[in-house]
Formats: sequence, structure tokens, C-alpha cells
Amino acid sequence: MDNLVIETEGLTKHFDEISAVKDIRLHVRKGKIYGLLGRNGAGKTTIMKMLVGLTKPSKGTIRLFGKPFGKPEKSVLNRIGVMIETPGFYPNLTAAENLEILASLRGVIQKDAVRKSLEHVGLPHKDRKLYAEFSLGMKQRVGIAAAMIHDPELLILDEPVNGLDPIGVAEMRRFLKELAEECGKTILISSHILSEIDLIADQIGIIHDGILLEERNYQELKEENMQYISLRAEPVERAAYILDEILKIRKYQVGADGMIQIFETEKETRQLVRVFAEQGIFVDEIYRRRDTLEDYFKKITGGGGIA
Repeated sequence: MDNLVIETEGLTKHFDEISAVKDIRLHVRKGKIYGLLGRNGAGKTTIMKMLVGLTKPSKGTIRLFGKPFGKPEKSVLNRIGVMIETPGFYPNLTAAENLEILASLRGVIQKDAVRKSLEHVGLPHKDRKLYAEFSLGMKQRVGIAAAMIHDPELLILDEPVNGLDPIGVAEMRRFLKELAEECGKTILISSHILSEIDLIADQIGIIHDGILLEERNYQELKEENMQYISLRAEPVERAAYILDEILKIRKYQVGADGMIQIFETEKETRQLVRVFAEQGIFVDEIYRRRDTLEDYFKKITGGGGIA
């Protein structure tokens, strides 16, 4: 598809006898924020490294900006900003001095590129504090500034809010949304902080044990699967019959605890109660619920949190 910035087919990576990722099919659209979700060791970082040539796939193909990506080429890499794992900088230099060196190596000629990139992530340009004295959160900010210094079209960020305090997380969220919505940047971001992905992602991919279990437009996912009406009515078999044959509701499921979840959320709860009552069924409890992304992640991966 023409608007895909990243597209992979059958992307697989083996380390000796261990499969780190298997048959990954990613589709990251231009100008969107794609949240890649998975527990530690699920394969997120390995995928990101393959996308920029830091590790070679065992098999499968990668397309970047609509063209096959095999051997890393400067013309392609110049269009990408990357922060994967802990950024490495000279400990005895300031943030600005480190970025000046990086800018010269990259051949960046944009005026005030270092100052602008530091200001974007909330760091002062003239601060004399050495990198060795930075907190983890400040080091993350420098890493993102480095990824942005050459004004790339695509950003690949591995856990960019790791170590940031709540204010820093909120600022980073605002910054990333601005990059996508106002500047047209495409962003692939991995994170274990699902509440943050919930607030910024246009697309999500859920990876578990090296397998991409789900890839969805996030707004559609929220509308279809994360909002539902939950009710308890007995006998359950009769309640299911009423849903099927009288209310013509097809999108529902009966849980092991006897609770019925209805995913056609345009239905009014009072309408449901009335129809059940007319059929001689008493509704014991009924309420609307919205799953969080954490809830959905647990459901897809078979339980357990992401941390």
C-alpha cells in the first residue's frame, strides 16, 4: 500500500536454536503512531534492530518507504531517527557537546539543529551539566534529541518514556503527538506503559513470545472490542436464546462465571432489561464497561500484565 512507511513479510530472527521473532508482518502507516506492545523478551527490540540494519533477519523481507530494505544504505538511514536500548554518549561532555559531535558526523547543516532538538525534549541548550551526571530520564531525553537532530521522516523509539517522571511522560506524549499530527512524522514506539500508548497510538501491534498476535487500528479496536455491556440473567441458556432470536444480537459471549458480555454497545441497557422481563427473565445485574488496553493485552496474551 502506498501509505506504508514500514512493511515486513515473514520477518524472522533466530539466535542459534532460539527463535526471537517469528513470521512478523508489520504495517506502519505514514504520519501515524504505532505502539508495539509486549513483555520484556517478547521480541520488540529485535524487530526494531532488524528494521534499521543493526541485526540481520534470518528470513523475511523489510520494505521502508515503499522500497526493499536489505543492506543498510545511507540514503535510507538518513530518513530515520533511532533510539534503541540505552543511548551511548560521552560521559564527560554536556548534552549539547555530544549532539554537536553527532551532528557533524551526520553532516547536519540545519541552523540551530542541536538547540532545537534539545528544546523539543525539554532540555536547556547551554546547560553545563555533564552527561555522566544525568538521571535516567534526562539520558532518555538526550537520546530522543539525538534521534531527532537530522529531522527524520520516521522515528523508531524503544521505550522512550523509560525513567521519566510523570511530568516528563506527559511532555513526551504531547511532543510525539505533535510530531505525528502537525509535522507528519511516522513513529514506531515500543513501551510497557500501556496507559501512555492508550493516549497516543493510532495503531497497535501486540507481540508475545516472538509472535505478532494482533495488529489493529486502535480507534477501531476500542470501538469494537473494548466497550461492552455486561449482564447476569438466569437461566443463561434462555438469556442467550433471547439475545439471538428476539434481540438479534450476534456479538456477545458467555463467560465461565455466567456473565454475558454484549459488544453491540448501541443497545440501551433499559431496552435489554425490558425485553428480558417480557420474556420472564430477571436481570440480576447490568452495566456498561470499557476495558483498558491492559485488560485487552491480558486477554490476547492469555493473562498476566506487561511489566
